[in-house]
Amino acid sequence: MGETTARDITFGELIAFFVLAFAISWAAWLPSVLDSTGVLDLPDAVGILGIVGPFGPFIAALVLTRRAGGGAAVRALLRRGWSRDFDRRWLVPTLLLAPAMALATVGVMAATGQEITWDDGLPLVAIVPTFLMILLLNAAPEEYGWRGFALGPMLRFHGPLSASLMLGAAWGIWHLPLHFIDGTVQAAIPVHEFVLQQIVLAVLYTWLFVNTRGAVSIAILFHAVANIVGAAVPYWTTAEGRWTGFAVQLAFAAVIVVVWGPRRLTRRAEPAGVEA
Repeated sequence: MGETTARDITFGELIAFFVLAFAISWAAWLPSVLDSTGVLDLPDAVGILGIVGPFGPFIAALVLTRRAGGGAAVRALLRRGWSRDFDRRWLVPTLLLAPAMALATVGVMAATGQEITWDDGLPLVAIVPTFLMILLLNAAPEEYGWRGFALGPMLRFHGPLSASLMLGAAWGIWHLPLHFIDGTVQAAIPVHEFVLQQIVLAVLYTWLFVNTRGAVSIAILFHAVANIVGAAVPYWTTAEGRWTGFAVQLAFAAVIVVVWGPRRLTRRAEPAGVEA
């Protein structure tokens, strides 16, 4: 069987992806939720299961892709995680957009008299190893699912803004169990604030996606950079900092939508689908 593209994914398969991704991830996180909330007193080793959580979207994408197009389709999906088939100029926003938003957030906070608890930030010596861990254990398994499998067909069923809003909401809600696990970033952030942030960030991911020929590699890299910047610049540890960061992200997303056009988020002539 030949390679399958996003055009081969039906609406039913898309729904099945979300159900399976949520089921795998939430099942992996459930023991830690039960332990952290005091429902059960479980051994600390149970927390190791949480490592499987971020792989829920990846596993779901592999299962549904194989079902739709066989082994060739799976190999095509995996290759997109290493794809360099895009205009290399898009590496600039991929690498610098998150730092720029963090810098703008710090600037606004300083101008308005807000304090950042820098002691909560990631030490400089830990940035590189933490980045690599995020890249391999969080960004890659998530993005093979969210952008690698789901976003392409969603863009065919809906416009880029609608697809971004829906995917961002699902992506945010997918993190729900982490809000009840001690020691996670999400445990320090109200659910509604986190979901709103993910919805806005999804617009930025879509913008990068449609302008790089559906490169999952770009989504993975942007995800890892955004996470390491958040770890190094802990503006999110206070309510004021989170809302300031959200306002800055919303402003950046709004500028992108206005400049690049809300109907497509790209100036490319061809449709913004996934290419085999």
